[in-house]
Amino acid sequence: MKNSKNSFIQKLVVLPIFFMILIVSSCSNDEEADTIDSKLVGSWSGTYSGDDRGVWTVNVNASGQVTGTATSTFTTDSAAISGSVSSNGTLSATLGNSENREFVGQLEEDNTASGTWVDTQRDQTGTWVGQKN
Repeated sequence: MKNSKNSFIQKLVVLPIFFMILIVSSCSNDEEADTIDSKLVGSWSGTYSGDDRGVWTVNVNASGQVTGTATSTFTTDSAAISGSVSSNGTLSATLGNSENREFVGQLEEDNTASGTWVDTQRDQTGTWVGQKN
């Protein structure tokens, strides 16, 4: 009787430890999920054209956060570019403080980039191209 009681107690101690190890080891690492392809990280720049034209520059960090500036050659006005890049290189950003101004497209692993821009407030649209610096 004593052996079966000890065996039962051992199971009560070992099973919870086993399940804790299983749970901890199956949790995903958030850092891995928050990183993008290293070929997309860095400084990118190019030109935009259409109803307005100018130059743009952005910096992409390892988390896919995008910050930069677009400057019109017509008006010399600048607008901040802010957004994100997905793991497959899809860029989704806004220009300035308005959600009505979008800067979207694709950053490629061959260091080229292209997309479209829209300013619905001013009824302006166009395209953009660029490359990784």
